[in-house]
Amino acid sequence: MQRVGSGLPSRSQVASPCPSAALAEQNQVATLPVRLLRDDSAASQNNFPVEDGFQMKVDTYGFTPDELLVQVDGQCLMVTGKRQLEGCSPDGAGYRVAHRVHRQMQLPPDLDPAAMTCSLTPSGQLRVRGQCRALPPPEAQTGPSLRLRGRGSNKGQPSLTR
Repeated sequence: MQRVGSGLPSRSQVASPCPSAALAEQNQVATLPVRLLRDDSAASQNNFPVEDGFQMKVDTYGFTPDELLVQVDGQCLMVTGKRQLEGCSPDGAGYRVAHRVHRQMQLPPDLDPAAMTCSLTPSGQLRVRGQCRALPPPEAQTGPSLRLRGRGSNKGQPSLTR
């Protein structure tokens, strides 16, 4: 069997080794490099709890890192893969097989896209991970909170204080 091509631009043309530089402007699409892991156990190392970040897994068995394109466009994550195989069967008949994968997902609003990583396990699991930014304290989000005071002097009505 012979690989014809992936149909995607080459990695040197699209992947940014530093996604934070690619995301310097808010409206820019950043391409995450896909790192090939040596074994599946490496994928489980340095796992952070899902509640502390974002993780998406996509079955991309049979695809190489060069055949996968992972992009962040604002708060949208897109994973695209395309490959074609063609060859001849023993009886001389020719064939062509095309494989495609496409996933699109909305990212959490507090996710830091510049800190996202992407890896491909030998078993074909593509894992995209990102850490959420620390949320500011509640006072910083809404300003001083209004508190309800006990019964005030205004005819038994509660009064608001800062």
